Amino acid sequence: MNAPPARRATARGAAPQAAWATVCFRPPHSGALPRRAGLRGGPAWVVWHTRAAHGPALVRLDALPVTGRGPAYRDPSPCLHPPGRLPCDTHLWADADGPAELREHADVLVARVPEAVTEARRRVRDLLARHPGCLAAVVPVFGTGCVVGVRRAAGDPWCARLERGGPRAPATPQAVASVVHAWVAGGGAPGALRAVVPVFPG
Repeated sequence: MNAPPARRATARGAAPQAAWATVCFRPPHSGALPRRAGLRGGPAWVVWHTRAAHGPALVRLDALPVTGRGPAYRDPSPCLHPPGRLPCDTHLWADADGPAELREHADVLVARVPEAVTEARRRVRDLLARHPGCLAAVVPVFGTGCVVGVRRAAGDPWCARLERGGPRAPATPQAVASVVHAWVAGGGAPGALRAVVPVFPG
């Protein structure tokens, strides 16, 4: 994706306002589980669930490098393994409340502040309506879920509440959003997904 540099830079040590997200549905077997992905990036094992099946995914968030002119849109490193049942997917994630330059070019928009389900659904629909280049939007809700919306070719967007794990350490909204984007981009029906939950070592 070619995009102009943003004018506002992310402060050192602050959570990134945008990142390249890479989702692998056939993650390489390395023995040790990577750390859980958070706002500052880092790989995460998650498990996606439908009514009839489930499977693993590896989510990697590579924050955009910060230069004197703002984040640089350097391409992330590619996956070096064969695809799984769905192909690997790389897309640009951006903070739904971040700079307009980042939101304009994002494939996925993620809000960070939880809202009630009704307000979250309204926010998701508004984000997709105001950003026509965005495929998916996610807003966390109070508790351990989030509302996810996916743009459709015609009509209103698909919108639903997905679970993201227990209260101990649920999957981040960023990880959920990226799995949803990868699932839909690979030809999966968004309505099939019921949950995206983290996997922990041990």
